[in-house]
Amino acid sequence: MHQYRNDYSEGAAPQILEALVRTNLEQAPGYGTDEHCAHAAELIRAEIGQPDAFVSFVPGGTPANILAITSLTEEFEGPLCAADAHPTVHETGAIEAAGRRLLATHDPLGRLTVEGMQPLWDAAVANGNATTRPGMLYFSHTSELGYVYTRAEFDALCDWAAERDLAVYVDGARMASGIMAPGSDLTIQHIAERADIFTLGGTKNGMLFGEALVVSPRTERGRRAIARLPYLTKRAGQLTAKGRIMGVMYEAAFDPSTRDETGLALYWQLARNANKLACRLAEAMAAEGFESVLETTGNQQFFWVTPDEGAWLAKVFGAELQAQPDPAGAGRIVARFVTSWATTPENLDEFEAALAERSAKR
Repeated sequence: MHQYRNDYSEGAAPQILEALVRTNLEQAPGYGTDEHCAHAAELIRAEIGQPDAFVSFVPGGTPANILAITSLTEEFEGPLCAADAHPTVHETGAIEAAGRRLLATHDPLGRLTVEGMQPLWDAAVANGNATTRPGMLYFSHTSELGYVYTRAEFDALCDWAAERDLAVYVDGARMASGIMAPGSDLTIQHIAERADIFTLGGTKNGMLFGEALVVSPRTERGRRAIARLPYLTKRAGQLTAKGRIMGVMYEAAFDPSTRDETGLALYWQLARNANKLACRLAEAMAAEGFESVLETTGNQQFFWVTPDEGAWLAKVFGAELQAQPDPAGAGRIVARFVTSWATTPENLDEFEAALAERSAKR
């Protein structure tokens, strides 16, 4: 039975794997100074419409978060983030270990809001140097629980930050899913216009590993981050000797020759497939009476289930089970399903058949 545990269980998309094989015997300089990394950075700049953006490649999402946050802030500053943001619940204190305190709001479902940040800002202003000073906003697109930000919501966050001279960092581990979510009006070009730093995740979108860290030189914090990042990357142990591997993969993902009839590069095509099948999975769950935690068109889908239902879904489909306060007071838990670039319509046929068979036996 196909598993929906995460979007990085498989290896690499065939086109990306072919590029790695084709370039395997090339000799290249180390640490990302090779022509593949340089070309991949140029392709990314062209894709986002920012010809002067700084682009570097790091092996994973947590290192990318550490580097973005430490490069944008001083030691006495911290990022404003949602209570369920990835650094608060899935990174084992990595940001704190790097000397930055997380300033978490009470926003639910991993979504950051102006209303949630305002009390933290007010407290920081009132307490002055007796408290950690907010230096930036952190949020992911999609959110930790699959929320897809609208352009208006994104602009509201950026406007609020600009009024307070705060940097904006968008964790894009699932950026491709967020941008390609059906109904979304937030483009990568708009994010690139306004964010100080964002990432384009590869690990969860068809690559073996890797995240592209994209920094804007338009702001003072962005320029300072660009100057700091080479040193911080080395100090954090994230300067990859065989950096060219990431360059080759991003080069293949944004290769103009891979564009489809709608003009989308392979990077976006892979996410479009994952999202389409995630939406089909959500429809199948809803048809069987399962309640979604939130309506989303990204590749992560979350449902309220009883513990017994969760145990079955985890065993058969690899659903990840999470403890969340049940608004219905019924002691339910949350089951997460994640589709990927490799999920096929046939996998969903199998999923729907298994759900129907279980329902018939009850």
